[in-house]
Amino acid sequence: MVAHVSGRGQSWGDCDEDVREYVLRAAELVDGWVYVHGSLAMGCFYSATSDVDLLIVVPNALTPTERERIARAFAGTAATRPVPGDFEMSVLTVEQAATHAHPRPFEVHYSAAWTDAILRGEVDYSELRADPDLAAHIAVVRKRGVAVSGPPPHEVFAPVPHADYLSAVLEDLHDAMAGEALINSPYYGVLNACRVLAMSPGTVLSKEEGAVWAREHLPAEHQAVVEQALSCYRNAGPGHEWDSTALLSFRDWVLTQV
Repeated sequence: MVAHVSGRGQSWGDCDEDVREYVLRAAELVDGWVYVHGSLAMGCFYSATSDVDLLIVVPNALTPTERERIARAFAGTAATRPVPGDFEMSVLTVEQAATHAHPRPFEVHYSAAWTDAILRGEVDYSELRADPDLAAHIAVVRKRGVAVSGPPPHEVFAPVPHADYLSAVLEDLHDAMAGEALINSPYYGVLNACRVLAMSPGTVLSKEEGAVWAREHLPAEHQAVVEQALSCYRNAGPGHEWDSTALLSFRDWVLTQV
């Protein structure tokens, strides 16, 4: 069993052996090219808090039966994952990857939020769906992703206009800032906000890089929240005591900026 070192930011090139094996086993579940994006591609995968982000490209459209098989196969990996975070994975055809649209059509999606519905047989695999989040995922994979198999990402995925990338990340940010959502998921919301505030055309930043930027650019009254979120992200997530008043003040300030 691998001993995961708290606070070590990992990349695909130097990740723990069991994390690498977890991804490589998943790659065998689909006959296609596999790309790592997100924290594991950008050197800030923390074993206690990070998900494993994948995009998979298949030659042709899948049948409903094939979509269900892949979704169930990924849902079945949840019980044996080596880290708390699950996969967030989408399967696209070569044509879907190479043709920009917003929202972007896809064949299969899996994340922890879908595990129970998939295993209970509650997903309609005949439905053709599109996901606005793919604008952000594809922008990241083109700029900073890693090919586990297949050609380099920029040769496979069509460019994403900055306006569509911005639309995707702002939609996610507003979800994280809505109501008291930030109280329920503080470190994710704070770091996501920092990343969005740090954005400029042509840049693709990790949550960690956004927080480092925020140290130099956010008002002094919000620095403690940023530092706590970064510490929480790097060092085991749950268990931190948060100041709700400070979080809501940060939320209200962020919403005036975006």
